[in-house]
Amino acid sequence: MKYVLLTFLFFCFLLVIVKEKKIEVVAENKPLKDYERARCTWAIGKFTTLNVLKYDSNPFKINGYTWRLLLFPKGNRVEYLSVYLGVPDSDSLPEGWTRTAKYSIELINQMDSTKTIKKEIIHQFSAQESYCGFTSFFPLNKLHERNSGYLVNGGCEIEVEIHVIHASPVSSDKPSDSSVPDDRSVGNPVDLDVVESIYSNAKSFLMSVSKESTSVVSDATCVVHSTKDNCARLAKERFNEMISLPLDDFVNPEHETLMVETLSKLGDHLNLFSDEQAKEIMKLKAVFPTSIQEWRDSVQVKVSCQRFLSTFEKTKNLLEGSVKTEEGIKTKLEQLKIREQELKAQLEALQNDSQRLVKERLEVSKQTQKIHALAEEQSGKVKGKEIEIAGAENKLEDLKSIWASIKSLFTEA
Repeated sequence: MKYVLLTFLFFCFLLVIVKEKKIEVVAENKPLKDYERARCTWAIGKFTTLNVLKYDSNPFKINGYTWRLLLFPKGNRVEYLSVYLGVPDSDSLPEGWTRTAKYSIELINQMDSTKTIKKEIIHQFSAQESYCGFTSFFPLNKLHERNSGYLVNGGCEIEVEIHVIHASPVSSDKPSDSSVPDDRSVGNPVDLDVVESIYSNAKSFLMSVSKESTSVVSDATCVVHSTKDNCARLAKERFNEMISLPLDDFVNPEHETLMVETLSKLGDHLNLFSDEQAKEIMKLKAVFPTSIQEWRDSVQVKVSCQRFLSTFEKTKNLLEGSVKTEEGIKTKLEQLKIREQELKAQLEALQNDSQRLVKERLEVSKQTQKIHALAEEQSGKVKGKEIEIAGAENKLEDLKSIWASIKSLFTEA
């Protein structure tokens, strides 16, 4: 009788499909009454061009409950894609509200569905913890690998399936009339393929109910009614997030204090871990404060040494510059010395030429002196010789006249 009633309810509710599209968020709500389960696909078409620290979807509703997906495209201080599910209208909900949900987040592999990454978690959402998810969801280097299938044409798809286990107070919202398809009365023709599909889905649903009912109740009991276990799980979730952080982040006293508190809580709940992990947690609990102090001391030493090395590097650069300048001056001096030697050789050659010319001039001067004396001696006789020439010329003229007279006596006849 129970299965018949569930089949009837499932058949009725399958006719109600709520689709809410905002930007790139597509939420498909399939009410299952006591089992409030639905799947939402968030298609981010321009993921590779996102240049923001965090990026969230538009709010979407599932059976009256409002949700939102939040991701850190470049990781939340880690080299992983970080994805979270949250309650965006937390501030407007009644004081003391809580909502326990079992949900899974999937990074869809658009080329090979078998490589889709899926992680599940149970969390009690509240005003104090309205967002929860996975800081280290998937390595960024693998996400951006060529032909990995997670990014196609620069876009990725993230899918979340939400199973609301318990909520307080219970939502009174109902799907709007616009989400209900046109009524099909008995008199209207019905496609048998649709009927067959509804029947198959109803049958699959009954099988899933029979298999999941025990575990769902168990999860609800563990999360909602056992505060101790819930705190332990929250501490484990916080530890999983913090253990993925680099040691640099724990220099922040707030992070150190949070880790110490988390390790202290986990010390009473080691059953949540394997034996090997439990031993490491106890070791970490014992040495963590000392390790962080050693880390701080080492960082201080490193910074001091780096500062010294930086100063030394500057000094070395100054020395290199000075040596280079001195080498330039040294080269110029060597060039000048070579030039000086060349000029000395030229000067010596000029001095030798000068001495040779002096000697030649002395010899010529002696000749000049002799010739000068001879010229002076001869110059005293010049006037007499000129008188003699004048007398000789007059005599020659007289002889020419006599000759002309004699010549005319014989030539006139």
